[in-house]
Amino acid sequence: MPRIRRIYVEAGAQDYEMAQRILTRLKGVPAEEIRDRTVLHPRQANPAEWLAESKATLLLAVQKGPFWRPCPGTKNYICCGYQTLQVTVNCPFDCSYCILQGYVNLPAITIFVNTEDLLAELGRRFSQNPGKVWRLGTGEFGDSLALDDLTGLNSRLIPFIARHPQAFLEIKTKGHLVEPLLPLGPNRQVIFAWSLNPPAIVRENERGTAALASRLKAARLAEAAGFRLAFHFDPILYFPGWEEAYRYTVARLAEAVSPRNIVWISLGALRFLPPLRGLILRRFPAARWAAEEMVLAPDGKLRYFHTLRMELYARMQEWLQQALPGVELYLCMESPRVWRALFGGSPSPEELAQRLDIRAAAV
Repeated sequence: MPRIRRIYVEAGAQDYEMAQRILTRLKGVPAEEIRDRTVLHPRQANPAEWLAESKATLLLAVQKGPFWRPCPGTKNYICCGYQTLQVTVNCPFDCSYCILQGYVNLPAITIFVNTEDLLAELGRRFSQNPGKVWRLGTGEFGDSLALDDLTGLNSRLIPFIARHPQAFLEIKTKGHLVEPLLPLGPNRQVIFAWSLNPPAIVRENERGTAALASRLKAARLAEAAGFRLAFHFDPILYFPGWEEAYRYTVARLAEAVSPRNIVWISLGALRFLPPLRGLILRRFPAARWAAEEMVLAPDGKLRYFHTLRMELYARMQEWLQQALPGVELYLCMESPRVWRALFGGSPSPEELAQRLDIRAAAV
């Protein structure tokens, strides 16, 4: 369990079952009730210290807006139509490249404790369009497993999703503690997904996360329990020796699980907003890959040059197709130009979403 040093409880949040569960499990941690989250000090002049503080602090809050939010996507880049559930904001894991470093505006990991409202919202959405396939995930604004031993959220979501055959839940993580959830299988509507990078990148850039071997062992356990799997090589980093490192990672993945139980694998090259570069280098001085020459893309993010992105993707595609024949590959937030060069054609966002919906529904 990540080390939590302080808990803030927003007024009204303490009445919810999840809040009581968390406070009981962390009964030795100082907890303070606050009027609302605006009393917490905002991002300060030293964002590195501020972010470090946020990783050890919880804010238990009530989600007053919708939990369900479509992936925002980016104009001129192809989005997969993923639907996000905002159950947390921020994460106890501390990855050098994490885009949340640029978005988080509270010095805490926010956990929305009103699970009953979440389930009611999901039920309404499903009943409004009962024939529609929904691909949902909780890993966009935080890690889906990192705090699950505290929140117990997945043990409520998994049985709920099982009662709605058009819904498919992706539990995306860099963690490994799947054992408490395995008795809830088999459930082919639930997809355990891991972000993968080579061991050296994990050690140097993904603080607090599970080692590659531990993630793959957890994937093997989830597969054996009757869940399906997905993997995300995102971000792919360019560094000396990247080819050998990523080829090794693909080989270990192929040894661990069967391709017939992999719903999809996504690829995405490193990208981030320009102000994040300096913050990465201050917080992670060894992350020299962040100083690589990049270009400002139409979406306002720094990206590798087109030729380098193509080299990264082409090699990954080659290794994955050799090691895991028939696996479904797609690119995350890439341009039609890159899609055409890699796959010989470029789907529209609607076509990509439909393709992945079909993959999800093929239980």
